[in-house]
Amino acid sequence: MIFVKNKTFFSKIIFLLNFAILALTGLCYLLSNYHLEKLSSFSVLIIFLPIFLCINFLFFIYWIIKLDIRFIFSFLVLLVYVDKPISFFKTDETVDDQRGLQVMSYNVRLFNHYNWIKDSSVRNKIKTFVNDNKPDFIAVQEFHDDYRELMNDFKYSHIDLKEGNVGLAIFGNSKMINKGDVVSSDKRKIAIYVDFVYKKDTLRLYNSHFKSYNINPLSFKPNKETFKNVLNKTKLVYKIQNDECSILIDHMKKSPYSLMLAIDLNNTSDSFVYKKINDLFFDSYVQTGFEFGATYDFSFLPIRIDYIFYSKLIKANTYQIHNVKLSDHKPISVFFNI
Repeated sequence: MIFVKNKTFFSKIIFLLNFAILALTGLCYLLSNYHLEKLSSFSVLIIFLPIFLCINFLFFIYWIIKLDIRFIFSFLVLLVYVDKPISFFKTDETVDDQRGLQVMSYNVRLFNHYNWIKDSSVRNKIKTFVNDNKPDFIAVQEFHDDYRELMNDFKYSHIDLKEGNVGLAIFGNSKMINKGDVVSSDKRKIAIYVDFVYKKDTLRLYNSHFKSYNINPLSFKPNKETFKNVLNKTKLVYKIQNDECSILIDHMKKSPYSLMLAIDLNNTSDSFVYKKINDLFFDSYVQTGFEFGATYDFSFLPIRIDYIFYSKLIKANTYQIHNVKLSDHKPISVFFNI
């Protein structure tokens, strides 16, 4: 089989499109693996990396069918991301079926306070869902204090509220022997945490919610002003998220106990902030996940932005993304062997 370079006008147009996707994929790779402030305005592109990879695969097939040597470009890119499917589908036949300490993480979207979902029973359905699953601890992001009674079945709690009675909360059934907050130098709340005793071990559970890009591609107006605003906003959020990440990691590294981190990262597993955390702690999904890895519907693209990480000396047995649509996020839960 001999590969040649097709020189028709149509093939040149196709290759220009291929090259554009290659460039975007390469940019995503750089932003995923390196802290690049000068390119941070484009960091939101990382969310679309799965689409870029799919398009690269189509170009690869196209050039192969045409017996055109230019298949090599997309092939090399796909080779770099050969383990990428793990972020979307993961099977692990060795998952231990033992149960243990169950930790749940759930962004409840203010318990539907502003009626985004046209169902007045959403709040009670969230309560029923949580009670039916019986987590030992639940870390709640976008908690609204008007609905604190929905979590009254838990014995202990640590709640931190900002303006509008909104914030982070941890509820549990094991006594919390210590509670604390992770705060930046300018008094921004990065996370909350609790220390508790499980069996004979003292453990720490963090709950965090990073700054959101708040970008909806379906609402874009194709003009210069919109594009400029998106770039400026993306650059700002990139910096904030990296600052939040550094502060949180520094605090977790000083923890005297084995720990778990429940977090709405507002970024994917291809992001630099994810890489910084994952370099030091274990992502429970990667270790034990066995299903479609989407926790949030970003316009037309399902993505995974909710995580439960953990440190050494803890083992994640089972992981689950719960397929309930009571928020814009899906709850996740992990059983840990301590």
